[in-house]
Amino acid sequence: MIYKDAPLHHVGVVQPDEEQALAVMETLGLREAYRGYVPQFQALCIFTHAPHGSPVEFVIPDGGPLVKFNKGAGGLHHLAYEVPDLLAVSADFERQGLRMLEPEPVKGAGPFLCNFLTPAATRGIIIEYIQPLPNG
Repeated sequence: MIYKDAPLHHVGVVQPDEEQALAVMETLGLREAYRGYVPQFQALCIFTHAPHGSPVEFVIPDGGPLVKFNKGAGGLHHLAYEVPDLLAVSADFERQGLRMLEPEPVKGAGPFLCNFLTPAATRGIIIEYIQPLPNG
């Protein structure tokens, strides 16, 4: 169960648009580290620097179900944990009768692969698992 001791990678927050995400970043004194677009989730993702603690990822959907997250207002979306082997995590959950949301890992907005444990397994808490890519 390699996911049990996994360190927190980031906290994901959905924002309705980039302007609002940048305003929250300014309010909190956060600086952008990098950004990327994930076609699978129809979302621009802006990751922040984290001088202390975990980075915050701002997720800005331009389509799909995330547009309606929290009635379109956005808000705290997920906790992401870093694991060395995402396929092993998926297989372990499958042995427990649990499943990931995607059939295969998805290339994330940064140098990593990702997938989400179905929220039914965690009483509605959205948990993402991140596997860093080599040289990432």
